[in-house]
Amino acid sequence: MEFSTLQTTLPISDLEHAARARKIAERLDDLRAYGRHGYTLANTLTITGTNYVTIIDTLTKDQAK
Repeated sequence: MEFSTLQTTLPISDLEHAARARKIAERLDDLRAYGRHGYTLANTLTITGTNYVTIIDTLTKDQAK
């Protein structure tokens, strides 16, 4: 089994709504790209800080035998 992680950091402030929306769209594009290469989302962890939220996605892929 192969593992990969994807880390996305988003601003919390409502004043940075456009930047947050852009980062969310980039994350979705990245997840789709991993999916096209055979990866499956296994787990998502969110870490909330003072000014930012970090999302860490763990993806898995079965190795061909």
